[in-house]
Amino acid sequence: MSEHSSSPARERVLQAAEGLFSERGYNSVTLRDIADVLGMRQASLYNHAPGGKEQLFVEVTERGLNRHRRGIEEAIATVPPNLRAQLRAVARWLVSQPPLDLARMSRSDMPAIDPVHAQKLARHAYASLLQPVENLIQQAYERGETRMVNTKLFAGMFLTAIGATYDGNQYSQLPVEVLADDTIDILLDGVYRQSPI
Repeated sequence: MSEHSSSPARERVLQAAEGLFSERGYNSVTLRDIADVLGMRQASLYNHAPGGKEQLFVEVTERGLNRHRRGIEEAIATVPPNLRAQLRAVARWLVSQPPLDLARMSRSDMPAIDPVHAQKLARHAYASLLQPVENLIQQAYERGETRMVNTKLFAGMFLTAIGATYDGNQYSQLPVEVLADDTIDILLDGVYRQSPI
């Protein structure tokens, strides 16, 4: 990082870039877009990110993933060791943040950047988002709460489903937290009525 790494001006650049990349994805954002949001010349962005757009994308993605990892860990620490409560705490954190479009990131953003950066971000995303949820499932199994399931599959389904609550919330009168709770109930309990067999 440069000497500007902690300056207020650089922080503004990072915030603008993070917002645009989060909303539109890597391919749909140009340095000019970032400069326009900031009211600065495009060439001035290179003072803050000599590596250009890809450097900004990698940096703000890592920063966002670190924020999510910390937020998820803190959310889990606030509730008792009960899978439903833990997943709800994680979901509350996720819906309090700008939406993560993991599918777009995987299908569109990552192939557009240097493979070394893409692999690094993929590992970071796994450690920050999927691994904590996988750990919850494994711990719930060890406590006897759940049957054995594929933890990677469950974690991916959980994150995708919670991410979808952002879109569902646009067309619903229900608060996003209620939609997230319903999503968790469906993942844990299914949709069938409980009936004696």
